[in-house]
Amino acid sequence: MDNQHASPSLWQQMIQQSFLSLYELPADKTTNPEQFQGYDFVFEFSGAIIYLIVNDVVMQASRQKVDSAQVREWRKEVVNQLIKRHAQLYLKNDKSMAESNTSAAGKNVYFIGLTSLSVTHQDDKPQASSHTVDYEYGSQFFAEDCVLDLDDEQSVLQVFSHQNFVDTISQLVTPSDLSAFLDFHRSQLTGFESFQDESTLLTQFLQSPDFHQRAIRVQDQLIDNQLIDQIEQRLLKATEPDQAVFAKALMAEIQKNTRMWYKLFNSLIKNYYEAGQPLPKEPVDILVDESMYTYACLVEKILAYKTMDQDSRWNGYVCHEHSYHVFGRHYLMVFYAQDDNSSLSADKVRTSQQDLLLELNAQMQDPVMDDLFLIGVEFRPCDDSVNTEVHLDAFYQKGSVIDANTQRLYERLAQLQAQL
Repeated sequence: MDNQHASPSLWQQMIQQSFLSLYELPADKTTNPEQFQGYDFVFEFSGAIIYLIVNDVVMQASRQKVDSAQVREWRKEVVNQLIKRHAQLYLKNDKSMAESNTSAAGKNVYFIGLTSLSVTHQDDKPQASSHTVDYEYGSQFFAEDCVLDLDDEQSVLQVFSHQNFVDTISQLVTPSDLSAFLDFHRSQLTGFESFQDESTLLTQFLQSPDFHQRAIRVQDQLIDNQLIDQIEQRLLKATEPDQAVFAKALMAEIQKNTRMWYKLFNSLIKNYYEAGQPLPKEPVDILVDESMYTYACLVEKILAYKTMDQDSRWNGYVCHEHSYHVFGRHYLMVFYAQDDNSSLSADKVRTSQQDLLLELNAQMQDPVMDDLFLIGVEFRPCDDSVNTEVHLDAFYQKGSVIDANTQRLYERLAQLQAQL
């Protein structure tokens, strides 16, 4: 067997082509005593930290000896190397972190092991390229062939193949959804639940009540604070045991709308960059950190534009939306007026966006929001067809407490505007 250390290009390419690139910690931060040391990559999300170790292995074998049994033995060896390395790192770090009384700042911590297995045939020419072996693991592999230490749930190494993990992050597309799936995956392992492979488990997760629990918890908080009246019925329906068909259809719609959101969001970032005014990193991080369900709801508001009456389109209108990932994040969606003289025209909103966000902050004082976004939506006719193009603007402000005098001033201004 010929082991080679992980090639930087293989894993860096995976990171650079996904949202993970936004959250990878640089070397100077990974040596912080509050972090576990020795892992290949560290990613810090708003609510989670992922420690990643990788094992990229090239085997040499004749064509005649490469069969399913041989691949199974190779997988055992590759994973055992990861398990041993993780156990050593965790033990070493656990002692040092306990002595220094540090923690992960209340964030969920995940340890991920990734494997890549390829084969070079001994009877090939010396310069022949290696052949990547596609595979997954599943619960039976860890029950019979390569036993994980499941005594401490928080230290469990969650193992995926490179190909499978790439597919996982391409389907989940956000840090919050990835973290939720890792919770689900870890609970299946520690609960000794049976699953065929990781792809099947991902499909099960996306169509299970577990996926929607975060959104329901946020809506419960909104109800407690009298910001909404009730939980969305489709969320409750999707969690019912006999509604598998509905849950599957809802997830298909969520994924379709998420793809549409990212198309619009990427165009937004590109347009700001080309205009020489790139969006600051903080609001970009927050928007990327949202959940797919939130994206779906934002896109639903955009798609509803075609059903609005002509007066609304001419004068412009406003919609409110909240995050379904975290409580305390609010979206003011302004659909720009076709009438350039309207107070909701694109030019006037872009000029007054800071004042609009300040007014929104004054309205959201019970309780105060953490993050406030103004999402401007503009429908423009295409030059070469009868269709329309959608363009977004994004403006951001942190929520803050305002004093009673300022609050009364905003309330008075709101009353005067209502009278106009």
